[in-house]
Formats: sequence, C-alpha cells, structure tokens
Amino acid sequence: MIFYKRWKENTNLNRGESPMEQEKMRAAVCEDVLEEAQWLSDMIYKWYADKGIEGEVSIFEDAARFLFAREDYSFDVLFLDIRMPGENGVSLAKHLRRLGDDMPIIFVTGEREYILEGYEVEALHYLIKPVQEKKIFECLERVYRNAAQQEAYVILTGDMGVVKVLQKDIYYIEVFGHDMKYVTRQGEFFKTGSLKEALSELSKQDFVSCYRGIAINLRYIWRIEKDKLYMAEECRSFEKTVPVSRRMYKQVNQKFIDYNRKQED
Repeated sequence: MIFYKRWKENTNLNRGESPMEQEKMRAAVCEDVLEEAQWLSDMIYKWYADKGIEGEVSIFEDAARFLFAREDYSFDVLFLDIRMPGENGVSLAKHLRRLGDDMPIIFVTGEREYILEGYEVEALHYLIKPVQEKKIFECLERVYRNAAQQEAYVILTGDMGVVKVLQKDIYYIEVFGHDMKYVTRQGEFFKTGSLKEALSELSKQDFVSCYRGIAINLRYIWRIEKDKLYMAEECRSFEKTVPVSRRMYKQVNQKFIDYNRKQED
C-alpha cells in the first residue's frame, strides 16, 4: 500500500517530470511500521513548512512497493528502514546503486550492526531509533544544500561538441596558457580563460587551488601528502595523483578537513 500526500493540494503530479522541473522536493519513506512512517512523514512536512518549501512525502510499506513507484516517479531523498518484510533496506539500497541511482539514502533503524554496509552504498546518514527531530532536519538540510550544488553547471567543449557539465562531475581543472582543461566524469573538455575565471563560476566551498594552474574538487580527494594528493578511485583512469605546492599545502589540507567534517554533520 502507498500512502501519498501532497504539500499543496492544487499541485498536479506529472509522470516523468523531474523534481527540479517541478521545483518541489519529493521524499520517500520506506518503513513497514505505519505509526513510525507517519511520524517521520510529519517531521518532513514540518521541515518543508519551516523552510517554505513545496514538497511531498510518499510512504511505502516495503521495497517492492517503492521500486514499483520509482518506475514512474523520481525522489530527492529516501528514508529507509532496514528490517522490513521481503527485501531488507540494505539490499534495496544496493539494488538502487546497481541501477545507477545516486539518490540520497538515509537509514532509519534500530540496527547498529548494519552501519558499515551503509557506508558501502554511500548512505547520506544513519539514524538510530528513536530518532530526534533535530537529526531529521539536519539530514534534510544536507539533501537540500547538496541538490543546489549539484545542479550548478558549466558549458564546455569536447569531442562530443558543446555540453553542459554538472559541477559535481568535475574532478579537477588544469590551465595551459590561455586554455583550461576540465577533467570530468564524462571525459576531458576545454575552455578558454583563466583559473580565476573558472573558479568564479563554481562553488568556492567545493574547489581549492592546489598548485599553480590546478584546482581540484574536494569531493574527489582521497588522501593528501606534503607534495601531492591522491584522487578517489573513480577518478584514477584520468589521474592517480595531483601535485600540491608547499605554499598551498596548509590551505588545501585545511579545506579538505573542513569539507569532510561538513559532510559528516
């Protein structure tokens, strides 16, 4: 059974329409205990109201019902219980990742032993029952903030012609004379200009200059040493390490620490 509510009663729900096109936020709650699911839904609606955001919450009793609805609707965040009838929450999360769905997942459960598996599926957070209202709001703030950053993009030129590249998909930028090379999840792209101009188009919270003519996306740094940094595994087909100047090391290291602390909050 799917319990479906709208934040604004006069809002039409169109199949296939993305959350950004509708300018509303959609949350899904997958929880077999109706009372707990309804309480969580109420907390999400309270956060919508406090933020002045138009939003919706859909409640699903099990993984099968959620997957069926996902064929027609997209969601911005999934609050997911682990112990449910049929496919459990961890299995559902792994299934979604195999499908290439990077939707933020927040585990809400009384089972601590699954925390490590939560990291395997890159869960946004792991809330232990009984859940505090404050923790739910903090998670929703992160989802909202990250969505805004992920939608930022730049227009670049490459082998595929002129393309739109999301900021979150840029690994690093390197300048050669008057040309800039953007190394991204989709490949390498080029643009004329300076590194200063490139960074002015991007979030200063996510990028840092690490060497003369090089700026890196903090989300793709795995480890930092005095003279170089190691890229996350998904970037290593392009580059395993990037140089760090002695002059910039302290700033890069501090921004890396601050960025990761913020992700954990």
